[in-house]
Amino acid sequence: MRSSSRHPFLGSGRQCREYAADLRYRTLNFVAVIAYIRARRRLWPAAGLLVGLILMGWDVAVAAPTFISQYAVRNDFRLAYAAATVGIEDGYGHLYDLAAQKAAIESLGPGFNPQPFISPPTLAWLVTPLLVLPFAAALVIWTLLLLVALVWTWYLLAPPGRVVRAAHLALMLGVFPVAFGVMVGQPGAWVAAAVATAWWLMRNDRPVWAGLALSLLVIKPQLALLVPVCLLVSGHARTFGAWVVATLVIGLVALALLGPDGLARYRDVLAQTQTPAWDITRRYSISGPLGLGPLLNVTQVVVVAIALFAAWRHGGAGPETPIAAGIVGSLLATPYLGFQDFLMLIVAGWLVLRAGATPWQVGLLVVGYALLQLALVVLAIPILLAEALLLISLLRAAPMSRR
Repeated sequence: MRSSSRHPFLGSGRQCREYAADLRYRTLNFVAVIAYIRARRRLWPAAGLLVGLILMGWDVAVAAPTFISQYAVRNDFRLAYAAATVGIEDGYGHLYDLAAQKAAIESLGPGFNPQPFISPPTLAWLVTPLLVLPFAAALVIWTLLLLVALVWTWYLLAPPGRVVRAAHLALMLGVFPVAFGVMVGQPGAWVAAAVATAWWLMRNDRPVWAGLALSLLVIKPQLALLVPVCLLVSGHARTFGAWVVATLVIGLVALALLGPDGLARYRDVLAQTQTPAWDITRRYSISGPLGLGPLLNVTQVVVVAIALFAAWRHGGAGPETPIAAGIVGSLLATPYLGFQDFLMLIVAGWLVLRAGATPWQVGLLVVGYALLQLALVVLAIPILLAEALLLISLLRAAPMSRR
């Protein structure tokens, strides 16, 4: 009895041959597309520059006018300026006195919206020199300083090549979370600049100075809190040690200035972030879909473990991947995150490129960039998934790293 030539899943022998031929055709086409893209490396920086300029134009023409009318009264800088005023006039023990904060904000003029200042005292210290200026002038200076910090970050980290660097600058300034952060005076640019400076100092054999630069993470710690620990497990103990010492000094000074009453007020203010009124601060973090509870805690432990393991696997291969893992892990683990804080993903992306990104990672960075631009539309989950994939991709060990 003749056996049938029909495969139970693929069908007849002829169908199998047709399927195999089609698969070979598609594979060859995919390879051809990749070869086409790689052969036109000069085209893509020009395309990136064009996209970045278009996005910058959109920010200026469409988004900025929405904020210009309320640029001063709703700018987050008003909270730090008011807190700094309270610290100087009433003493730092009253820095987190909500009544004093409200009075200081309302004293800036009509229409200023009072909100609690919950940032670490270091942000108020940073703003204090600007108190010599009227609020409007101080706000302009603050905005310019944020732009300088962003340009400094780009200058240090962006990939080489004149057109390539120009494209990356335009793409960074054009993507909406970054532009929005500048519009509302968010201090994330200072953290980005601190991380970029630390990387540059490490690359120039200045590990202690790098640790001191990382101490500026205290301005907004949740954006890169894991970076120093990732550097420690990857073999950069001197940088970690300098960061610990500098951070301890800053913390002790803050405690001394706040005093017991001020510290109690700060705890009370931070406790408010657990209430539904602060849900907006969790919209783009992992606590948005997971909520505040055991599932979040387990996820945070897993994220931190992956970030540290990725950093360890790249020990001895340079600080780029450990810092990138620390950034991505920090953003994934923190329960409080605004979409303007995704600026740090640009920093992580540049570090991944400098470490020698795989084609898969490059593709993921491109998709991630598009998701950031559409953050108000796609919301958190697609971005969180892209972050998770990027973090997992960093587990690939460097050729010369220990295993």
